[in-house]
Amino acid sequence: MISQIGIQEFRARLKANTKIGNPKISGTPLHAFNMIGEKNKLFYGTFGENNFKITSNAILFPLPYILKGKIKSKNLNQTEISYEIIPIQFGYYWIRYFPFIAFLLFNIIFIIEKPPLSVWIIFNLFIVFIGAISNLRMYYKRKNFEIKFIKLFEISNGE
Repeated sequence: MISQIGIQEFRARLKANTKIGNPKISGTPLHAFNMIGEKNKLFYGTFGENNFKITSNAILFPLPYILKGKIKSKNLNQTEISYEIIPIQFGYYWIRYFPFIAFLLFNIIFIIEKPPLSVWIIFNLFIVFIGAISNLRMYYKRKNFEIKFIKLFEISNGE
């Protein structure tokens, strides 16, 4: 992919919009310690001369993905970018599979306790609903994160 800005401008925008920190922490419960500091920056992560690892700079609901990439100067006004979006292991699996674990645990408790059928149906529907919403929300947050990155750095597929 090609950015329509030079490599120096790319680095300047990355520096201006990134809060420095380990992006892997953002997808874990340790993210709660990130509540102080630069909340107005779009990204949270690390970067060097030719590479970067960033995630969304969220306070309450962190994004369990890291955008990992490399940059190379193509010419004075263009930068070649290769990147991939990878899941942060703990946060990704927590959001993805916790509703299934909760579903199993509640059903084991319900089998032992034998509640009325209406309680069983309400709890199971609630857990399925929350699971579907959290997975859809994670999908859309990932897409929006990539769109923000592409817009900020003026990235296009071709020349």
